[in-house]
Amino acid sequence: MIPPFCTNFLSFGAVDTKVNATAANACQLTGVNVPLSYGAVVLYTYLYEDDISEGADLADFAAALFEYDEKKFDYVKTDFCEVGKVPAQISVPDDGFVVLIHKAQEKVLSTLKNLDGETVVFPHGVQPCADINYTVKKVAGKLEIDGKFSDAEWKNYHIDSVNAENPLWSYAQFEKDNYYSTAEYYAAYDDEYLYLCVVVSSPYHYCPVTSANASGMWQYECIQVKFSSVSPASEYILENFDHVANNAAVKGGTVRSYGFAANDENETCFYESGFTTTFTGKAGCSRDDAKQLTVYEVALPWAEQSITPAKGMEFGLTFSINSTNADDVAKKIWKNITYRNGGGVIGRNDWSKIPVITLG
Repeated sequence: MIPPFCTNFLSFGAVDTKVNATAANACQLTGVNVPLSYGAVVLYTYLYEDDISEGADLADFAAALFEYDEKKFDYVKTDFCEVGKVPAQISVPDDGFVVLIHKAQEKVLSTLKNLDGETVVFPHGVQPCADINYTVKKVAGKLEIDGKFSDAEWKNYHIDSVNAENPLWSYAQFEKDNYYSTAEYYAAYDDEYLYLCVVVSSPYHYCPVTSANASGMWQYECIQVKFSSVSPASEYILENFDHVANNAAVKGGTVRSYGFAANDENETCFYESGFTTTFTGKAGCSRDDAKQLTVYEVALPWAEQSITPAKGMEFGLTFSINSTNADDVAKKIWKNITYRNGGGVIGRNDWSKIPVITLG
């Protein structure tokens, strides 16, 4: 008996808000990290601890292997084993995933067999990368949220460096080898706030918005922030990962969206969308053209998330760096830096791609 398809699926090519599991550029799955059975189409990541071949006759399956291409900033197919030619021991790539397809799934089999190695692949509701998680320290003292970066204030809370050499970050929307925007990422917490600081280095800054129309900042230069009050690896998020097909996580207040910017007058502008419309935290954003630096400092109140912070608690935090300058806007070109596969922010807004944060 052929098992039913699940909500997880693969899509091929540029990901937008229109693609769904049954689209021509998509492939449905019957499960993720589950044992094989007759008629199965199963995707395996690093999280599957058992032998993929255990209890299954691999002679009835084909296998498609996908790995992350650091030049494309996406996953691509790197190998395909025909039905009956899958090796007895098949391993998940260090930075990728494997899909096993039973011979009864002729349509899926044909789709994955004919997929070329240049087309990028997006795994919906699946995080294949093991490294996108961080531990955030509790602050010793106070952090001032004024848009003025101080290394002495933030240096103990550095989380990551954002650049094209860091395999966790995607510059897919930039011109090849012209990755001019970089950043340093800091985060910390106390009993009242989760603190975020992003210091962006870029020769450009264009953000013609005001507090009255701040929600339009996504078109310009700003940061867009997503906060999930539960871990993105939790059962709830993995069941409600798809912002387009299933918006339960937003409607229920689990995932909240924010935007922060220093506008062209160097005023701090922000918005919150989703469960509430009022941001009750603190924000300070500023641009220094001489130093080519833009500072985004944010304090998100735990009370706004109905959370009491405790060491070891997990939740989700992600952001994009929107780097669309004036020339780009005129050409309708968007340049956004995100975690790989969107990071839960741009395009599909797949909540399973949000990094897991643990309070230290």
